Amino acid sequence: MKNKEPKQGDPFLVAFGIYGAVGFQLAIAVVAGLYIGDWADQKLGTAPWLLLVGLIIGSTAGFYNLIRILNWKQKRQNGED
Repeated sequence: MKNKEPKQGDPFLVAFGIYGAVGFQLAIAVVAGLYIGDWADQKLGTAPWLLLVGLIIGSTAGFYNLIRILNWKQKRQNGED
């Protein structure tokens, strides 16, 4: 059997997909942190402190993922992967 190279696809669509996913993941991480912090505040009666902690943790996780994916994309463009 011949070993075929996978198609790369349209570079614009690939970049659009990657950056769209990054934005979506960042938003989901922040919103999840807010909801979890709000839920914990309601259970423990510590409003608004755990909501703020959840916001910070969600934002940090979202931006960490953003930087991680953008570094991967940069390495891939430079042929280092």
